[in-house]
Amino acid sequence: MPKEVAILRTLDRLFGDPVEAIPARILLWGEALRWAGEAAPFGLGTGAFTLAAGTGDDRSLHPHNHALEMLAEAGLPGFACWLLAFGGGVALALRQASLVAPGRAARIAALTLPVALTAMVSTDLGNRMVWFALGLLLSLGVEARARHV
Repeated sequence: MPKEVAILRTLDRLFGDPVEAIPARILLWGEALRWAGEAAPFGLGTGAFTLAAGTGDDRSLHPHNHALEMLAEAGLPGFACWLLAFGGGVALALRQASLVAPGRAARIAALTLPVALTAMVSTDLGNRMVWFALGLLLSLGVEARARHV
């Protein structure tokens, strides 16, 4: 039973109780979308979401969603580049997964899937682990071969 309680507490921390109040993430996501629309097509500028949202330079109040932060701060061009990078990384990983050693694909999936989830609900663009995970996905397209010179 304690394990189930811990899982429920984790879910409550992530999403809050919608009966009591609107979860903070939902408010931040709404603000990110609103500012993305107001600052379209080029966005607010790097790191400007918290200033525009009225929370000063408190980076803990970023949108808690990698894609929404990119859209709000870098606008449509930045979001397109983000989508190309991360969407391309996922597409490459899916294509290459069957062509590389199963253990390698499994290890990269085990390392990148939790980071991908975190990127969509908890982190900001400055989180180096998200960019590292992208590099891991892209590494599936690299193969070392012996050189005979």
